[in-house]
Amino acid sequence: MSSWIRRNFGGIGLTQSPPGPHLPKLRERYGGHVLLCIDVSASMGGGLLSQAIAGGEQFLAEAEAAHYESGLVLWSDGVQKYVPPEAQLDEVTSALRKAKATGGTVLSHALQLGIDVLPEYPGDRVLCIFSDGALADREKARALAHKACSMGIRIIVRGLGRKAASALADLACPGVPDDDQQIDDAAGVASGIASMATGLSMRGG
Repeated sequence: MSSWIRRNFGGIGLTQSPPGPHLPKLRERYGGHVLLCIDVSASMGGGLLSQAIAGGEQFLAEAEAAHYESGLVLWSDGVQKYVPPEAQLDEVTSALRKAKATGGTVLSHALQLGIDVLPEYPGDRVLCIFSDGALADREKARALAHKACSMGIRIIVRGLGRKAASALADLACPGVPDDDQQIDDAAGVASGIASMATGLSMRGG
């Protein structure tokens, strides 16, 4: 299980049926809400996009198993598709599978969306971002990422290759170093996305 997940639900007594009155508070404390933000710019065409979709599906399944509600942001030079965290897993997965590669690499719109929507949700709030290239709006993205972190939204990243990893590293919230931010080659895209931010330990709730 990836270490970006804040808590393991094991042993906290959620087997009651029907769920007891304290379930919402337990979910707030031990669960969270995640936006999986995947670069679908033109350079992601072909096999790269297929790898990203496969990794995203694995990520979403793992998040659900850990009692995180996951949304999706497909981004290029704007937000191409947004599915909110309260959506059902099959809806999020369906949107991911329909991703098309087009446009440039401008992250600020996706970051602003996260800033706008994630504060509405309880529990741990996380932006998980993948890209395959240098950002066209690096300075603006850095400013928005700093704002998100100051609001308590964690940002964890994966970049394909040195340039993408370097650009995204500037956006990750400070804390425990993440040695796995760089995905070395296309063959590692699926596993890199699925393992999102395993180098960043979750702070206590």
